[in-house]
Amino acid sequence: MEERIDLRGLTCPEPVLRTKRLLDDQSILKVEALVDDQVCVNNLSRLSRSLKATVTALPKEGYFQVVIERGQSDAQLSRSSEKHGQPAAKPAESSLADSSQKTAEVIFLAKDTFGDGDAEFSKTLLSLFLQSVLETGHQPRAILMANTGVRLMAADSPALKVLQDFKANGCEVLACGLCVEFYGLKDVIAKDQITNMFAIVEYLFAAEKVISP
Repeated sequence: MEERIDLRGLTCPEPVLRTKRLLDDQSILKVEALVDDQVCVNNLSRLSRSLKATVTALPKEGYFQVVIERGQSDAQLSRSSEKHGQPAAKPAESSLADSSQKTAEVIFLAKDTFGDGDAEFSKTLLSLFLQSVLETGHQPRAILMANTGVRLMAADSPALKVLQDFKANGCEVLACGLCVEFYGLKDVIAKDQITNMFAIVEYLFAAEKVISP
């Protein structure tokens, strides 16, 4: 079964949540979603990867058409295999977004300071914390930022360089899209580093450990 949904004009994370609600129905194998911008495309692409689905994004005049397709559900595959006398296929390997599959540590930064002391000193402390994590060789799976934490990715942030170093080392460095927009950083932060609250929740529940200084 196929579904078409118009998500234009909705704020983060509503486009992802509405799409996932559709895909929670295992009878729906294809969803065509209309979204406003590249950030929404990126968010739906992450959702698709978590569901082991394929995604295609087509730019239109003023919006994007995102098509998400997946194969038969495990239950459907099992019934089909049994019907033809074949062993049932094994379920696909769990992805990062599957909270039953624990992955490495995640650093969650809900503010741009380390603690609640002097504001400027606390910002310096947070930069030193991140630098220390990097230099000691610890490699978190992701660094997630929300609320004032997204300011760490501003051009004048003392933590920007170390966050870029983490990203260069393969760590996912992601900021909450709603927070990015609220603090006026949408034109500053790279679109592929803007995520949504749904994805942040999935990362946190999938992590072996969450570090939030």
